[in-house]
Amino acid sequence: MTFPDYLQTQPLLRVAVMLVAGIIVGDGIMRSVPALPSWSEWIWLSIVALSFLLELAFKDRPYTQSGFLLAAIFFTGMAIADQADRKTAFPFQQQQYEDYEAVVTSEPQVKGKTLHCDLALTAINGRPITHAIHIKASFLRDTITNDWKYIQLGSGIRAQSIMEPLQNFHQGHFDYVRWLHAHGFRAQTFVYYSNWQPAKVNLKSLSLMSRMRLFAMQKRQILVHQLRLHNSKDAPSAVVAAMVLGDKHALSKELKNDYSISGASHILALSGLHLSIIYFVLTLITGIRKRRHWLPQAVILMAIWTYVMLVGMSASVVRSAVMLSIYSLCIVAGRDNASLNTLSLAAIVLTIANPLCVWDVGFQLSFMSVLAILIFYNPFYQLLSAARTASWPVFIARPIHYLWSMVSVSLAAQIGTAPLVAYYFGRFPCYFLLSNFIVIPCATLIIYGAIVAFLTTLLPLVNGVILAILDRTATFLNTSMSLIASLPGASIEGIQLNDIETGCIYVLVGIAYTLALYLRKTKDLEKLDAFAKKRGQHA
Repeated sequence: MTFPDYLQTQPLLRVAVMLVAGIIVGDGIMRSVPALPSWSEWIWLSIVALSFLLELAFKDRPYTQSGFLLAAIFFTGMAIADQADRKTAFPFQQQQYEDYEAVVTSEPQVKGKTLHCDLALTAINGRPITHAIHIKASFLRDTITNDWKYIQLGSGIRAQSIMEPLQNFHQGHFDYVRWLHAHGFRAQTFVYYSNWQPAKVNLKSLSLMSRMRLFAMQKRQILVHQLRLHNSKDAPSAVVAAMVLGDKHALSKELKNDYSISGASHILALSGLHLSIIYFVLTLITGIRKRRHWLPQAVILMAIWTYVMLVGMSASVVRSAVMLSIYSLCIVAGRDNASLNTLSLAAIVLTIANPLCVWDVGFQLSFMSVLAILIFYNPFYQLLSAARTASWPVFIARPIHYLWSMVSVSLAAQIGTAPLVAYYFGRFPCYFLLSNFIVIPCATLIIYGAIVAFLTTLLPLVNGVILAILDRTATFLNTSMSLIASLPGASIEGIQLNDIETGCIYVLVGIAYTLALYLRKTKDLEKLDAFAKKRGQHA
């Protein structure tokens, strides 16, 4: 099957592409024409309805019908982008003090004389609001009374401060404001140490999902405490908490930089790798032979989504859980292989739920990574064919194939993400293959060990042994990443790409892939012709 023929078997890909294209165009219109009337989204919805009617009118012309259907999807993307952009508008008067009540919705972080956290405003000027407004807040610490220690995850406060529009960092192409909008934030503020006090806050204005997330994050703090490694420095505990529970507030800037330079920063953010390991553990518990039955898959998915809630429902872990859920449904339906349809359906679900996630760097990186693995993994893996290792001893062939599988996945993922990493962060890690050979086994051991540690809390002796193993593993991992980051030429820094150049790189990758497929097909045809001629001579 040729690649164009394969694309014909993936109809959801076209739907996802048109939906995302509509979101991008709709967002561009909203930003370039800020004075659009409030009813502009109804214009797009009217065009959607008209496109559907025209699609029904051309049943005897399949190509025209498909065109109108794709147009309807495109304008649907414009409509939901229009609506989402309006919800990000700055809702306050500038340079005016606001008196408000709020609840702390993130783990506070101390940086010098200030304390940073996320707030959800529940009342303004003594009046409860219907929907909570999420903001970024910085508090000047009072180091004499230490009242700032009352600011904790889930605590309520009453404060007075000036609300300001969100501001961008002027480094690279990373759009911090869009990232904040994609995560629901609408303003930022600085609170003087005498302008706030603890208060009991009514949480009714918070959505049910937000309240569940807040409750889960409070429970996560208990689990983070249970994973504090005995006789250990902060770095190993911080890495274990980040990899297992998604709590990254204790990671130092130096540690993050080491992982970034070595090409292993993806391991610190809960993603598909972590959920896949947990999914495999749950599959073993429920029985591999029963994995096609709906009941074990339902139990596994309930456990996965409970875990997602527990770790705070970060964007990356939600994306991975959605994709894993779709894959689980495919298994029950008797289709084990992930495909572009599976990836496209995940993209459709996530962009409809939050159109602004298209601008989230994590969203872009995760989908480009999975897309590249789907496209490039098999060609890379097949370079080491079974025929070449057939004569090898089993105890050698199996490890070689396992290692080559890791190399193939890493290479494929890097092809998909390297241009974006260079575009946003101006960096390319040169030793990513070496790093992945270390971080993937260590991550697997840490996640398995953490699960056992939670299960053996009531067995102090066993629990102590498990935590000691986690300590040694995390210390080894940190030391290895620091060593790799210090190697000569560990990363190429200062890369400057613009939008067009980044797009051209992906176009060149696509052309190279298409050319490789063509050359391979030509080579196969030449072999077939040679075989036919040989048979003809013998006949």
